[in-house]
Amino acid sequence: MTAYDIYLATPALRDADAFLPKLAQGLATLPPAAVLLRLADAPEPQLVSFIQKILPVVQGQDIAVLLEDRPALAKKTGCDGVHLSPRFVGGSVRDVRKLLGDDLQLGVAVGVSRDAAMRAGEEGADYICFGAGGAPADAEDILPGTPELTPVELAKWWCLVMELPAVIEVPEPAQLAQVAASGADFMMPAITFWDTPQAWHIPA
Repeated sequence: MTAYDIYLATPALRDADAFLPKLAQGLATLPPAAVLLRLADAPEPQLVSFIQKILPVVQGQDIAVLLEDRPALAKKTGCDGVHLSPRFVGGSVRDVRKLLGDDLQLGVAVGVSRDAAMRAGEEGADYICFGAGGAPADAEDILPGTPELTPVELAKWWCLVMELPAVIEVPEPAQLAQVAASGADFMMPAITFWDTPQAWHIPA
């Protein structure tokens, strides 16, 4: 058994029916602990319909579904939680925590910012997600003449000193072993996973 879990993230879906075969294949190839459901903008009734098609497939396998950037809709439709991307503008992490209550999970993408990660934890996040996108590195973390910390380096530091679970985005299969060594609790393959799930072999 690996020391981390897999957290799969969908593309921004415009057609849930068309994605269902890929979803089934991906879940079978690399069984995750959770799926991050991303939806393209659409009228709410259409979004609700998409969610209702995805939830039974995923939750029926005891896999959690977190909806990106739509906390009220996640609560309304029976999702297991919400993941806030860097594009979320619907309030603070604390505001979303209050809306969700204690029963739903709340994750926050923090880029490579130590400060954003710590602030998210203080405001009620259940996990933070490091990746190339999102908040930039904090100025105090960068010494003159040195490069910014990579997501892997930041995750290593985080997992050594913090208890809040960490997710780390994995840009390509070749980086799986390196990312696994970071100590992160969850690994999130890039959305290219859905095109070639067999390429994402878990390192021993």
